[in-house]
Amino acid sequence: MTKQELPAYWRSLVDKQAESGLSVGVFCREHNLSRDRFYYWRRRFRNQQANRICEGGFVQLVPYQKKSSAGVRIRLSDGLCIELEKGFDPVTLRGAIQVLCNTGPRPCLP
Repeated sequence: MTKQELPAYWRSLVDKQAESGLSVGVFCREHNLSRDRFYYWRRRFRNQQANRICEGGFVQLVPYQKKSSAGVRIRLSDGLCIELEKGFDPVTLRGAIQVLCNTGPRPCLP
């Protein structure tokens, strides 16, 4: 595996673990991975994401397809993810984001 392929490989593993619902320990055992390396890459991706969010003050919204209804998935730092179905209530989303931003060690906006 080349140096350029390594981040994509680990990104896919970090995403799989988050979606699996398994603990890091169980996931790493099942995939024969070093927990220390897993935590290193997960921390690296989180730091990159936090820097992107806090520098510009905006979060990229990426459309995705889930079954038959299109929606949006928003990935926040610390592995948090908000998934919205088509026709979501924006007031509820605004409230959820406000709560999440106020409970972390630093606000979402600079």
